[in-house]
Amino acid sequence: MQTGYDLVWLAAERTPDRVALVDDRTERTLTYRELIREVDVIAAGLYERGVTAGCRVATALPNLFEHCLVLLALQRLAAVPALLNFRLPPDQLAALIVEGGMFGAVVQNDPALTEKMASALAADDGLLLIVGGDADTFEQCRGDVAGLPPRPKPDPDDIAYIFYTSGTTGKPKGVLIAHRTTEHRIACLSPLAGLRYGEDLRALGASPLFHAIGFYCVFMVTLAYNGTYYAMSAFRPDAAVELIGEHRITFLFVVPTVLQAITSAPNYDPARMESLKLVIHGGAPIAASLLARISDEWQEAELCHLYGTTETMIPFFNRSPKDNPTQFSVGYSHRARVIAFGGVPSDLVAPGTSGELIIDATTDSIFAGYLGLPEVTAKKIRDGWYYTGDVCVRNADGTFALVGRVDDAIRSGAETVYPEEVEAVLAEHPGVREACVIGLPDDYWGEIVVACIVESRSGLAWESLDTHCRGSRLAAFKRPRAYIFVKAIPRNAANKIVRSLVRETAVVAVTTTNDIHRVAA
Repeated sequence: MQTGYDLVWLAAERTPDRVALVDDRTERTLTYRELIREVDVIAAGLYERGVTAGCRVATALPNLFEHCLVLLALQRLAAVPALLNFRLPPDQLAALIVEGGMFGAVVQNDPALTEKMASALAADDGLLLIVGGDADTFEQCRGDVAGLPPRPKPDPDDIAYIFYTSGTTGKPKGVLIAHRTTEHRIACLSPLAGLRYGEDLRALGASPLFHAIGFYCVFMVTLAYNGTYYAMSAFRPDAAVELIGEHRITFLFVVPTVLQAITSAPNYDPARMESLKLVIHGGAPIAASLLARISDEWQEAELCHLYGTTETMIPFFNRSPKDNPTQFSVGYSHRARVIAFGGVPSDLVAPGTSGELIIDATTDSIFAGYLGLPEVTAKKIRDGWYYTGDVCVRNADGTFALVGRVDDAIRSGAETVYPEEVEAVLAEHPGVREACVIGLPDDYWGEIVVACIVESRSGLAWESLDTHCRGSRLAAFKRPRAYIFVKAIPRNAANKIVRSLVRETAVVAVTTTNDIHRVAA
């Protein structure tokens, strides 16, 4: 078993003089030899400040150059990085620090945040490092590598990292990831998506490091594969276009909204995308129009759609999303079943029937549990299977189609409607930039299907949307019975729609402003 640090160390042994890491703010570069030397110096500084194997140290940072370094330094010591969403409010970050029993934290130079962090860590006399500005203490976190202990060899079941769920339905949960998963989570990109090893791998670090995709499937895989990782400290569409064109980026793994933003940037030119060889999207459905556009304009790029969760990594893949955007196959190291809602693993539903997707929890890429939540862990992992909470259909040919989330289901009359299925149809309308479907209370139906729409062009008539849905593949009971036009769809840092906030906006439209357009039965 190789740890994350081991994989980067081995890469440095193979190609010591190849550029490993590039800073978008300063254009500073580190070769693999220099990267290992720098990481070891920082690890020595952390060790001198009390960080040892098993210590939990939170990071709440964007994709900064320094974030990359401290994550590798913590791995050098077999400490446990807890990667927090830096966009969370200071109070919530501090609460996660306390609940997680963190020894230390590495955060940005923000007075309100650092005050909360200092208070949260004071009880244990913990370590607080600040990145940037006059109060920068991370820059001084350097030590004598002669004092470093030998490279540790943790047990495969020891915890290596803590990631956090997006918290769309409640407080973020800490997802415990063991060392045994690292190689499996990195290596899956080759058989599933066709990612190639070597110097031609130049990755844009646009996906957040605090997300499993950004960490494993962009940052770590690039370094383990002897590529070059271009840190993107803050995502801006125009900057992304510049970086892709200037550095001849070959690999991009992002959510669809990032692809939309890039193609909408004022400096966008398809010619600047010609270096792209592999473009993966995931995390949310992609608009058919956007998928068709990048398929046509990015001629040299292979497109791939991957489905996964922080808990499971990537059990599903689709190498032909343009031809079959909703169909997935099971990855080489996973097993999947679709079972009756509320059922057990043996309660398989017939092909073509929706049920809950469960994933084999005995594979080495699966998480170890939720931090401090044994009851929740026991609810999600049962009889050797992980219950995803996703609604899925298994097709007769063995492929799978994702329909939505069990928790998002709308009960209208005696029927169940899953928002993602309706949103996919609405996204095909040329006047729709974004769509979010929710259920609102109704005296007769119990709930009605309501579509919240962000226009791609002004003057879009709701009647046009209704006509579009009536002529689509949607069953009549799934069609929206009301439309609300909004300026934006709220999303969290993982780019997932926050339906609770959308629902609040819709309630205001119904009860206060009357900005809702109802469809006649």
